[in-house]
Amino acid sequence: MNKTPMWVPLAVFLLSCSQLASQIYMPVLPSIANSLALSAGSSQAIIASYFITLGLSQLIVGPMRDKFGDRPVFICGQATLLLGTVLCSIAPSASWFLLGRVLQGIGAASPLLISRTLLAAQLSGDKLKNAMATLAICSSVTSLLAPLFSGVLSDWFSWQGMSWVLVVYYSLITLYGLSLLKHTERASNSVHPKFLIKQYRELLKRGPFITVACIKWVPTFLYLTIQLYLPFLLSHEFGYSDKETGQAMMLPMLGLLIGSSVAKILQKRFSYLDLVLWFWPILLIGAVLFAVSEQALLFLLAYALIMLVFGVYFPSYMHLIGVIEPQKAGTANALVGAIELLVFTCLAWAINQWLLHSTIAVAVFVTCCAAVMIVAWQRLNARFAELSLQTLQGSK
Repeated sequence: MNKTPMWVPLAVFLLSCSQLASQIYMPVLPSIANSLALSAGSSQAIIASYFITLGLSQLIVGPMRDKFGDRPVFICGQATLLLGTVLCSIAPSASWFLLGRVLQGIGAASPLLISRTLLAAQLSGDKLKNAMATLAICSSVTSLLAPLFSGVLSDWFSWQGMSWVLVVYYSLITLYGLSLLKHTERASNSVHPKFLIKQYRELLKRGPFITVACIKWVPTFLYLTIQLYLPFLLSHEFGYSDKETGQAMMLPMLGLLIGSSVAKILQKRFSYLDLVLWFWPILLIGAVLFAVSEQALLFLLAYALIMLVFGVYFPSYMHLIGVIEPQKAGTANALVGAIELLVFTCLAWAINQWLLHSTIAVAVFVTCCAAVMIVAWQRLNARFAELSLQTLQGSK
């Protein structure tokens, strides 16, 4: 098993491909809406189209990666991602921009899934835990800087010119990935649709899989919903420009960085399952701050607390899903990613359209998500306690 450190930066760069495609357009949503003559809901829907197609494509890319290996899947994915980003950069209308976003979503599934499974395939034990924590921190840094880059690049070049910068970045990562990812022997597992449907159905019947997935689903749902709401709140209610919105959105992403950094430190002494419980009350604190927020800064602070929890939960999920499904990492991650993006992106858009009309509504939404999270933790904790007891009895 290769234990050289080159896999960690590769995983970081691959994950950033999907992150930038999803996050860099968020701060400039009002400008996109004005440029393409769209309503707020329509521009949100086009942005959400990326997440929906990303979710759908993961259902295919995950098993394809398990069967054919990383390199061929990476090549196809990067080519599609580059094509979609070029279309976004030259889009003269909403239809062209929508097509570009769809292609970005299809292409980004490849680097996203490879980044999540590459480290587990190359490392093990404490090295793997440490690498996962490092990946989470670097992911948080990308999330922190993406809004700033978005606002600055949009201010310099317009949002279309910003897309051309992405084209250059993706091209460089493609060359880097090709230099490291090698051809591997094909696995024997089938990628026939009937077989895949059977695999996904079996996973969905497993209680531990669902409860571990909730550690990823709930924070992502909070992120998607509030992230769609925030640019228009800052623009319409507080008069922020694109650049100011990008700068303001760095504060919540700073919470993400702090959370992932704390998780990296604490995972050396405590279990990830413990961390999930210990940081759960922060969700309720965030809900209270949303309820009383009347200024942009307080709203951003509440959102930063939510993202801090996200930063802790992401490496927790990455580790626990590997424990629950060690033999089907690609397929399991694909199903988790597909459901969170297909289901929760649509729900996030719907909630923005019909429910999120005040900060009180945001507070209620966060509280409901926190309730789901604590139930999932209780069930997962009971499952791990049962497994520990079975192991102890088997050793006697």
